[in-house]
Amino acid sequence: MKKILSLIILVAVIFSACTQKFEKTESGIQYRIINTSDDARAVTKGDQVMIHMVGKLDYNDSLIFDSYKNSKPYYIPSDEPTLGSVLQVLHKGDSAQFMVSSDTLFLKSFGQPRPAGIKEGALIKFVVKVEDVYNQEEMRKKISEQNGEIRIKDSVACETYLKSLTGVTKTASGLNYIVVKSSTGKQATKNSKVTVKYKGMLLDGTIFDQSKPENPTFNFVVGLGQVIPGWDEGLALMKEGESFKFIIPYQLAYGPQGAGPIPPFSSLIFEVELLKVE
Repeated sequence: MKKILSLIILVAVIFSACTQKFEKTESGIQYRIINTSDDARAVTKGDQVMIHMVGKLDYNDSLIFDSYKNSKPYYIPSDEPTLGSVLQVLHKGDSAQFMVSSDTLFLKSFGQPRPAGIKEGALIKFVVKVEDVYNQEEMRKKISEQNGEIRIKDSVACETYLKSLTGVTKTASGLNYIVVKSSTGKQATKNSKVTVKYKGMLLDGTIFDQSKPENPTFNFVVGLGQVIPGWDEGLALMKEGESFKFIIPYQLAYGPQGAGPIPPFSSLIFEVELLKVE
């Protein structure tokens, strides 16, 4: 709580009370450094900069960026098209305020026009705190360490979930399944066209996808890579009329990259009903 309050105070002070004059980078961005240490590590070209950032529109003070809100700092290349010219005059631990044209920011950094809700020519006021600086090798190591932690967390959560179940069968690939409803219907095999109803969940029970009332079934051909590997393998175990629960490890799901609402390295739960085999 104290940390959050201190951050709020810092941002408020910088936005409202600072009288230091603005300087300009070679690219024309106005900035002023609030706190700095020449002895700290300088940001150089090619670095990745971990920053906390708050951005407000200059004409009405409305908030458009705030990394403090979810305690998730941004990682920005030091040669980022718009902000890089300011980042490269900073050091680790520095805080600064700068102003950027909204038209320039959205076009150069985001590759899209300024949103209609922002006035033409409006400036965005930023307050930035440089939390850390990484060269390319350090960043690769950090990502590897973070990925390792995520994989371990997912593995523990998956094993804990599996221990709460009964009747689980595990295949050689690592796919886990439970036969919820058996049938003597037609067996699905590679190249079978199947029609299914399904519900997909994260390990914490969050539903990320399911059959919709307006489109209650899903069709695909088994074994052609039209779905994730866990589905291709799992559906080939099913017969028409059966219902299975699949607990699919991330390697057989969306892997280290994740997809949409599915985070990287996520084991998934699917409840699948096989309606038809052709």
